[in-house]
Amino acid sequence: MTKYRFRRKDIGIPYFLFLLLFVVFPIVIIGVYSVTDKDWNFTPDNFLMIFTRAEAMTAIVKSVGVGMVATACCLLIGYPVAYFLSQKKGKRGATLMTLFILPMWMNFLLRTLAMRGIFDFLQLTPGYFTTMFGMVYNFLPFMILPIYNQLCKIDKSYLEASKDLGANTATVFLKTVVPLSMPGVLSGSTMVFMPCISTFVISDMLSRNTIQLFGNLINQAYKMDQWNYAAALSTLMLVIIFFSTVITGRMSKEEENKSLW
Repeated sequence: MTKYRFRRKDIGIPYFLFLLLFVVFPIVIIGVYSVTDKDWNFTPDNFLMIFTRAEAMTAIVKSVGVGMVATACCLLIGYPVAYFLSQKKGKRGATLMTLFILPMWMNFLLRTLAMRGIFDFLQLTPGYFTTMFGMVYNFLPFMILPIYNQLCKIDKSYLEASKDLGANTATVFLKTVVPLSMPGVLSGSTMVFMPCISTFVISDMLSRNTIQLFGNLINQAYKMDQWNYAAALSTLMLVIIFFSTVITGRMSKEEENKSLW
């Protein structure tokens, strides 16, 4: 009887089975539902409904627009914060970084409910501002963390070489630090943009159903027992997210291969 020898790649078998059962299999089910009707007959009507219904196209455009604005806001706020934290050495920098990601330890729904309570107390009218504020608040750590990690990886010799060549502080930052941190910026932008266009809890709670985004449309379709239509919407969202990931991945590789200055 041959004795089985344990191999290092066998460690990945549980992970592979997990992906197969909880990622691949659900996506296949969604794909099947999206191209069939309630009687399991093949039909393209589910996708035609998306492009012929004004509410669906409006929700898609709004979701992409809100996602882009929220990502831009997170970048404008998150980059200076990440840069400031990266300049702190030792345990002080790690402690400050922990404080910024500490809200992520709380349940996403509880954070959103707390935000709605604050808006109600301040008597703010539910709408785009409250929704955008909630998205920036919830997803800002996803922007700060990858930028912070990328900034910490920058070899200090590049900065010293730039200064030795006569560059001032602003030039060193713009032509050395920023280009070297672009992979982190692109990674953070992807991590913020994708949940922004797919979430429905934030827009549902903080706008009081006055703003209908892509995620809200899918949620409503499932509640109305329109599973095939909801699956088509979900498939379209997966396609948008997939191409967004591919584009940012290519941009990240191009940035890594670029030379400074």
